[in-house]
Amino acid sequence: MPRHPDPHNPQTIEQGHDPLFPVYLPLKVFDNEEFDCRTPSEWINMGLEPGSQDRKPVPGKALLPTDDILGHEDPKSRKLKYEWCSVGVLDYDEEKKLYLVHKTDQNGLVRDETGKPILNGGVTAEGRPPLLTCQYWVPRIQLLFCAEDPRVFTQRVVQADALRKNTEALLLYNLYVDCMPSEGRRLIGEQSLSKIKQWAMSTPRMGQSVVLEHLSNLSREVSLDYERSMNKISFDQIVSSKPDTFSYVTLPEKEEEKVPRQGEGGWTKILSLSLCPSPHPPLSKSSNRSIHPSQ
Repeated sequence: MPRHPDPHNPQTIEQGHDPLFPVYLPLKVFDNEEFDCRTPSEWINMGLEPGSQDRKPVPGKALLPTDDILGHEDPKSRKLKYEWCSVGVLDYDEEKKLYLVHKTDQNGLVRDETGKPILNGGVTAEGRPPLLTCQYWVPRIQLLFCAEDPRVFTQRVVQADALRKNTEALLLYNLYVDCMPSEGRRLIGEQSLSKIKQWAMSTPRMGQSVVLEHLSNLSREVSLDYERSMNKISFDQIVSSKPDTFSYVTLPEKEEEKVPRQGEGGWTKILSLSLCPSPHPPLSKSSNRSIHPSQ
């Protein structure tokens, strides 16, 4: 769970924690909903029994704070501990995509302050009452239904955690590159920049006065992007040459470029055009002869 950073004792690489730096992105952002075997409404409706109009809580386990008072006041407190607690799922918020859960008592029952069972998500004719100290709105990644396969749910959590680690590592990588000095180093040549301007302005409607006013700003952005690209190349080379020293740096994976097969582009396009109806008159014999592959 994300926590507030400790200004007096910041986490360092030498401490060897896993992860090396405190997590700050919520895990629900990286949740893969394809793991779910039911929709939220189907999960909630599992509390309905045949012949009854009252919906009971759906049993499950949720990752919740052990201290309910501090858990509501400051969910990111460093003093707070989280555990998987037995809960009853009461309701679902479609807009926020959160489930309302209620911690069970010592007997494993879901009861309100007066000791009565909670039905229909606790909603009455007067509306929804305020949350109790033992009630929380949690995302799906923090809720394990008793009716689902725990092995699949474990894979769901592991995949989301791995994706979060990789995302935070890449954000840190881009921060390293952005913080590298760029002024006066590996500037783009004026000849190359003038060619870029010439090619850009040769496009129709690019010669308007509105575009010309922003040309200088665009030129600065191109120069800045070029300098950053040069810094990125140097940074990747240094990190790759000393993997033990920079073990905490995650380099982005390089995507392999797909090379097209020879002769696939031109004739495939011509054949596809010949099969489609055209509003233009057919070509003459001389024109047809000019595109014959034997010539």
